[in-house]
Amino acid sequence: MLARVNGPRIVLVSTKDSANVGAAARAMLNFGLRDLWLVAPRCRLDHRAYALASHAAEVLDAATVVPTLADAIADRTTVLGTSARVRAADNFLELTPRTAAQALGPHDAVLFGPEDHGLSNDDLTRCQGQIVIPTQDFSSLNLAQAVLVVAYEVGMRRAESEGAEGATSAATAEEQEAVTAGPLAGLPAGHEPAKREQLEGFYAQLARTLLHIGYTDESRLPGILRLYRGLIDRARPSAHDLAALRGMLRQTLWAADQPPENVPGNRGNSAEPQGE
Repeated sequence: MLARVNGPRIVLVSTKDSANVGAAARAMLNFGLRDLWLVAPRCRLDHRAYALASHAAEVLDAATVVPTLADAIADRTTVLGTSARVRAADNFLELTPRTAAQALGPHDAVLFGPEDHGLSNDDLTRCQGQIVIPTQDFSSLNLAQAVLVVAYEVGMRRAESEGAEGATSAATAEEQEAVTAGPLAGLPAGHEPAKREQLEGFYAQLARTLLHIGYTDESRLPGILRLYRGLIDRARPSAHDLAALRGMLRQTLWAADQPPENVPGNRGNSAEPQGE
């Protein structure tokens, strides 16, 4: 029997069918997961959900319903999205469920998109990596099936780390190297990464600043932000780190609106250059 697992949070975005929510809850409880959040669901937790949940009614009873994805991940550290679509960005980390399970913990979250079209690009932009479940002739999995695969790997990884007998879910050397090199890399002792709410606030301020100083324009902004999101997310800054960066952005905005002579860095540099 597997030990209980305190996380990661399972987030279902705009789920359409209540039966899928119930089946996902059952899959979670099979492997010790209990933290279920529903973002703007298009269904109610009705008798079909409870019927498919079977003995996992406790997961449905405790589910948290919120209107936006930002609400569901505000207090999370690492967020991974599940999608069969490969993203074009070369700095976006792709993981198998087994690889992802190596690093997912109680303060992290895994996102699952709606049954009809999956996670949007905007949803995936908020993630630090994408979980792609390997398939063969047909890549589309039922929502509850996808939750089951991820929950299984998380549960097996936890059992393995606790020395459970017969656990054989170790990642390959290549997969582990991808985790070590990517945004899920290990951190120095005592370093606590900022929460997603803090990071999203920073990215919003960065966007305003880049537009204001003419670094980019509205049409190119999404691509520029993807670049900087990848850079900053890989660094996994603390709240203190973000405060320093946001202070720099505030000073940049101030300086951009000042006459050159009022900017401290320009003082003393206004004299005409001396000839030889």
